[in-house]
Amino acid sequence: MVKIQDIRQQVAPSKTRRNINQIKKVARHHSATTSGDYFAFWNNRWKGLGWTKGGYHEIILRDGTVQLCYDPYYPTNGIGNHNTETYHICVVGNGSFTEAQEKAFEERCLLALQNFGLSAEDVLGHNEFSGTATSCPGINMNNVRKRLKELQTPDKAVGGVTNTDKIMWGKTELKKGQIGKITILKPINLWTEKDGKLVEVRVLNPEEEYRVYNYREEHGGQYNVGDGHWITKMPEHIKYETPSKAMLEKLNFK
Repeated sequence: MVKIQDIRQQVAPSKTRRNINQIKKVARHHSATTSGDYFAFWNNRWKGLGWTKGGYHEIILRDGTVQLCYDPYYPTNGIGNHNTETYHICVVGNGSFTEAQEKAFEERCLLALQNFGLSAEDVLGHNEFSGTATSCPGINMNNVRKRLKELQTPDKAVGGVTNTDKIMWGKTELKKGQIGKITILKPINLWTEKDGKLVEVRVLNPEEEYRVYNYREEHGGQYNVGDGHWITKMPEHIKYETPSKAMLEKLNFK
């Protein structure tokens, strides 16, 4: 898992909102610089343009650290006339990117596709949007999409049944070992545990969905959503569901 630097409370606020289901594309950008982060881009570029908010939802720094800048229900200033329907990810660099950055982009982009119910074909470079004339994102997007598809497509199984026959449950694929799923209704913390104490990872946003693998009574009741992460049982903030018998039978047949 990539290192997340959550700066959402430190950025220039977005005064407009959208519904998550309005997001139809994920855009890849480059910064056209050899270094920098949100604060450098804000002070040296965006503020001077008279912008009231930043350009990207996420910025991937040279070491692969991800700056989480805006929640997805806030449009940003990534591409003129395309911001309402687009989630923007910027990779710091000028046509040359580190291995750590590419791994971080793949992880974050796949998570975005899962959360928004999109496919690899919905990932476009800045210069692939209509009405743009730019070298951004400084990479061959056909290769980017090909890699994302490879990461999304499991290997074939024996007996003629392939793992590409996904069993979709809402926005997410039902996986073996999964006991349920959570849909976020209101912002809520994602937790991990260190030395017996809960540590906040980030804030989860409305309409996101997460697979549940276990449940524990500690800390008021918590659902395990994988990778050592937990969501607290708060019915006003989350909706918990279990898969139907028919779905489980289909899953076990795969």
